[in-house]
Amino acid sequence: MGRGYVVVEGHGDGQAALNLVTRLWKDLGLAPFHWAEPIRGKNLHQERGVQKVGEFLRAKADVSAFLLLRDEDDGCPKEQAPLAGEWLRKMKLPFPSAVILAHREFEAFFLPCIARIAGRKLVDPWGMEREGLLPGTTFTGDPEAIRGVKEWLSKHMPAGRAYKPTVDQLPLARLVDFQMLRDFSHPLPCFGSLERALQFLNREIQNKTSQTYPVHLA
Repeated sequence: MGRGYVVVEGHGDGQAALNLVTRLWKDLGLAPFHWAEPIRGKNLHQERGVQKVGEFLRAKADVSAFLLLRDEDDGCPKEQAPLAGEWLRKMKLPFPSAVILAHREFEAFFLPCIARIAGRKLVDPWGMEREGLLPGTTFTGDPEAIRGVKEWLSKHMPAGRAYKPTVDQLPLARLVDFQMLRDFSHPLPCFGSLERALQFLNREIQNKTSQTYPVHLA
């Protein structure tokens, strides 16, 4: 069996996305599977960018699944994810693929877990311990309604400390609690989509088929 590849677009997204995917895969009780080091693509909001990374993976000999995970900013994931899925479907890749769009930012995954994250030290990718969110920090409301989650996180860090994706995204991803995401008062649609996408990829891998998630456009 080959490996799964996570493709991201932003700086710092790769290891954080990989951490989220591998832990959630295990949490869902899916069949043992290896996810490779993430790949960073460009122009993934455009067909040419998606095609380029798809062709890059087609040329590799060890790909069993492909997950594209990127921010959608102000667009609508319900419209844009199926469109990107169509771009992949047209390529007839020999392995299953899935598209997940975080609305608005990847950091939205952190907000339902703020009560668990606040006050804890963050260990960056190089092993250095840093101050994290201020003790007592809370979040209520819709995680996807905030435009500027990175700025929100910076405002809730100690004076002189700002959120930096390349430094803070992975340690915060490590603290994401999946049950808190499921139980939060405002469900996070992109998390539900990610769960369904991983379950879809697991089925496709086991069945040795090569469909694409989400399903066809109407």
